[in-house]
Amino acid sequence: MKIKKLAIFMVTLFCGTLFACQDRTQPMEENEDETDTLTVLQHLQERGTLKAVTNCELINYNTQNAKPSGFEFELLSDFCKANNLELEMVVNENLDSCFSLLDSCKVDVVAVGIGSNKDVKRRFLVTNPILLQRSVLVQRMPKDWKKMSTANEVENQLLRSPLDLAGKTIHLPSGSHEVKLLNHLSDQIGDTIYVVECDTMNSVDLVQAVSEGMIDYTVVEEYVARMASIGLGGLDTKLMVSVEQPLGWALANHEGDSSLLLAVNSWIDSFEQRNLNRILAKYVNKGNVFGTKKPKAGELSGFDAIIKKTAKEIGWDWRLLASLIFQESHFRLDLESEKGAFGLMQLMPVVMERYEIDYDATPEEQLEAGGKLIKYLGDCLANKVADSTERVKFVLASYNAGLGHVYDAQRLALKYGKDPEVWDNNVDYFILNKSKAQYYNDTCCKAGYLRGTETYRFVEEVLDRYYQYQATYN
Repeated sequence: MKIKKLAIFMVTLFCGTLFACQDRTQPMEENEDETDTLTVLQHLQERGTLKAVTNCELINYNTQNAKPSGFEFELLSDFCKANNLELEMVVNENLDSCFSLLDSCKVDVVAVGIGSNKDVKRRFLVTNPILLQRSVLVQRMPKDWKKMSTANEVENQLLRSPLDLAGKTIHLPSGSHEVKLLNHLSDQIGDTIYVVECDTMNSVDLVQAVSEGMIDYTVVEEYVARMASIGLGGLDTKLMVSVEQPLGWALANHEGDSSLLLAVNSWIDSFEQRNLNRILAKYVNKGNVFGTKKPKAGELSGFDAIIKKTAKEIGWDWRLLASLIFQESHFRLDLESEKGAFGLMQLMPVVMERYEIDYDATPEEQLEAGGKLIKYLGDCLANKVADSTERVKFVLASYNAGLGHVYDAQRLALKYGKDPEVWDNNVDYFILNKSKAQYYNDTCCKAGYLRGTETYRFVEEVLDRYYQYQATYN
C-alpha cells in the first residue's frame, strides 16, 4: 500500500512542506548560455544539496546524538537519496519565519506542517497526499477523576462537543493551521473561541503545559495527542475538532516548472506504508518525545498496571512477564531490532499482522498481542510438557527461537536418552548445541540451524531476573 492511501494518526506539527528555490540571480559565466534551460530539480542536483527548515527539534530534527535523527529528517533524507542530493537542515519554531527563509531563497524546503488549504494551494504546488490527520482538543481530566464511581461522572465534566468550546481560551502555536481552524469553528458555532497564539511554544510544549496546569486547553494533531496519553498522565484527547485532512508537501511555484513536484510525487507513490509506519513509531507514536515512561516509587516499570492485567489473562506471574519485557526491550516502546522485531515485547511483523496491530499500537495493544502469543505457545506445548512450571521454560525458549526449534530439541532429547519434558540439563543441552551440524542435520530435526546460545541465555536470564523481581516486588 502506498502512503498516499494512509489513514493513520499524524501531525501537522511535522508534516513536510517541500520547496525548491533556485537562485537565478547569480551572474552568468562568460560561456554560459543566456537562457537557463535547467529545471528546478536539475538546479538542486547541480548544487548537490536540498536545504530544509523544520520545527519541533525533539521530533523532526534532533542533533543531540552523534547521528542526526528525526521524523522529517528521515523522510527528507530518503527523498534526497532517491534524487542524488545531500540534505541540509535548520530548525525554526515560527512558521512565518520559515516561510520568510523560503521567500528569501535561504532554504528550499519548509518541513513545518501546513494543511493543503485554499491559501496554500493559491501560493504553492501541492503534492499527492502523504498522510491524513485530524486535530483534537487536549484537556485535563477532572480533579480526583480516578475516585469517581461512574464513567458518566467523569464524562459530564469534560468538553465533548465543538459547541462546548464557546467562551473557552485555547492556546496554540503562532501561525499554526489550528488558528484558522478555530477561527472558522468560532464562526460556525456562532460564539467566540478565544485563541491565544504562542510565539515560543510548539504543540509539544503546549500539551505539557496543559498537563502541568499552566493552561487549560490546546488543540494539536492526533499524533501528539497519542504521545501525550502515553508520556503524560491525566489528559483527555477524545474531542475531534476537525475532519481528516490530506497532508502533502508544498513546493514553490517557479514559473510553472513542475519537475520537483513530479519527483516528489514519484517518491511518495513508491514509499511503502510499512516504512512510514516504522518511522512514525520511531519518532512519534510511542511517546519518545517525553522519554521512556518512568516508574513511580515502588513500581517495577511505568507499565506495571497493564503488565499485571495481561499476566492475569495468560495465567503468569506479572513479574515473570515484566522480566521477559525487560529482556526484550528494557521497557522501550519504540525499540526496533535489525530483524524487524518491534516494541515492548519485540514482536516480529508476522506476529503483529496476526494479532492486528501495527507500529502505532499503544502499550496496551502491544501487551495484548504479546500475551496472545505467549498463550498460543503455551497451548501448543501443553500436551508436550505436562508440568506447568517446567512448561514456562519451554514457552520462553519458543518465544525467542520459535516452536520449531524447541520441538527439534525435544525430539533430539528423546533420541539421545534425555527427558523431552525437562528443560535443565535435558532439552536445554540440545538448544545450546543446535548450531552443531551433527544435531541440526539430524533426521529428526525439521527447523534446521539455530544459534542456540542466544536462546539458552534468554531463558536463563529471564528466569534469573524473575527470581530477583519476586524478592523485591510484591
